[in-house]
Amino acid sequence: MTGLTRETRLSPRVAIVGALIVALALGLVSDLLFVAALQFRPDWFADPALLVAGGPGSAELLKWAALADLFSYYLPTAVVALGLWAAFRRRHSVVAGAALVGALAYAIAGSIGAASLAMAGPTLIREYAQPGADQPAIAATFGLLIAVVFRALWQLVDGVFIAVWVMGIGVLVRTDQPGFAQLSRTLGALFLVGVVFNVLELGLARDATLGIVFIAWFAWDIWLAALVWRRRSPFDAMG
Repeated sequence: MTGLTRETRLSPRVAIVGALIVALALGLVSDLLFVAALQFRPDWFADPALLVAGGPGSAELLKWAALADLFSYYLPTAVVALGLWAAFRRRHSVVAGAALVGALAYAIAGSIGAASLAMAGPTLIREYAQPGADQPAIAATFGLLIAVVFRALWQLVDGVFIAVWVMGIGVLVRTDQPGFAQLSRTLGALFLVGVVFNVLELGLARDATLGIVFIAWFAWDIWLAALVWRRRSPFDAMG
């Protein structure tokens, strides 16, 4: 019974760290698959709608890239967010609740985008490659899909939601972990800057900001995993 109790008490910490590891590993896989689907072409990176002409190979890569995205950037975030909310809800219920809402909204919206891209995107690419296909109509439909998923969901709505979450975590840990709190605030601000550039249609500035965001986010995940696993304050009371 003692062993079972100890194992049960460890589960929130293990769940958070495990979810962060999955996010980091599958996130890297997703990024590489997206790069491969875009055939390493700079013009396709700037305008992913051009991927419609990528052929069956790019269609298959896009499918698995989007699915990896679903199970890396979005679903594990919900697990981490729920674990952190449970740890912080007695410390500051309002901020902890707001952060949780931001994280869950981010996970839901992002998952819808990833699932839509995984299921609809490859089909449109394959149809575009068929003899006699109405390529202008298919390209327009694919372009709309890309605009909704990339520009509206991932780079607008999700940018706001994830900023609420990470900045909320920064507020919650600012006394115990000022360095991590500063990184959280900076990361949240970068997400919001990316949102502004996206709305203003400043593609180069948006993409450059997103590049910085992904580096900072990678560091944020690793730092959080280390704090939770080592039971550093304020995570020392976590089971």
